[in-house]
Amino acid sequence: MSISAAGTKEIPAEGVVEIDGINYYTLLEQPTNARKDAPVVLLIHALMSSLRMWDATVKTLTTNGYRTIRYDHIGHNKTSAPAKDQTQNFHMDDLTRHAHAIVKARTGEQNLKAVVGCSIGGTIAFRYAQLFSDDVKVIISLCSPGIKAPAAAQDLWAQRIKLFEEDVKTGKHELADQTIARWFPGDRREDDAVRAESLGHVLTCSFAGYRALADTIRDYDYEDQIAAIGKVKTLVLAGEEDKAADAIMLEDVADKIPGAEFGKFEETGHLPPMQRPVEFGKRMMGFLGPAVL
Repeated sequence: MSISAAGTKEIPAEGVVEIDGINYYTLLEQPTNARKDAPVVLLIHALMSSLRMWDATVKTLTTNGYRTIRYDHIGHNKTSAPAKDQTQNFHMDDLTRHAHAIVKARTGEQNLKAVVGCSIGGTIAFRYAQLFSDDVKVIISLCSPGIKAPAAAQDLWAQRIKLFEEDVKTGKHELADQTIARWFPGDRREDDAVRAESLGHVLTCSFAGYRALADTIRDYDYEDQIAAIGKVKTLVLAGEEDKAADAIMLEDVADKIPGAEFGKFEETGHLPPMQRPVEFGKRMMGFLGPAVL
């Protein structure tokens, strides 16, 4: 593992962290009170999105005294894709270990106030609590596909990979359009701007990056370890209209985690931090509390 950034004694906002042949693009952002030892929140984005989905969340956290770390997933936006001759498959444990290593590389320590993840990021947050419970105080998991890959995941992700492959050949972006329609269902005019913004994020995802994470998300099962998440203060959130992560299923997951809380955003799809940034910010800060070490 290595980190590179501009030559300066200050830790720069941007940094590239190399792990297992992947150059992760990362951002470390400081609180508005400029406190360099402020507690840290790690933000993990949805598959086919980018770290930019957290723009509003970062503003909320830094305004309230937190430092934030966010990064692009493998082959997404500014993070490198696996090399063409790279045969390694990435398991959910690998992605969780990578997230943990990014924190250490960017801050010089491994202690976090919270991990906040959406979609696959929400699953990584669950696994983070299981593997690194001594290093994090709080997890907030949004719109995760759950603690176990759904039974239909194999065929579903295979179909999406095939469609993306066809899009690469034809120059179309049918998968991207379908993804946005699924993330923000309905035809509410007030969601047009966030749909357009999110489409811009989606179009930065490479085929290799999509395939790597799709293979990951269709093959994991931590159901027999679910109680271990309860070592960490946990909030599970869902979108009422989310077709990718059923709210009833996520409420059941929360019920099985000792002490976990559950919440649901009405008239909301798969990306509450983008679609409902103010409401999400209030719920997040209410659960996190003040930025104290």
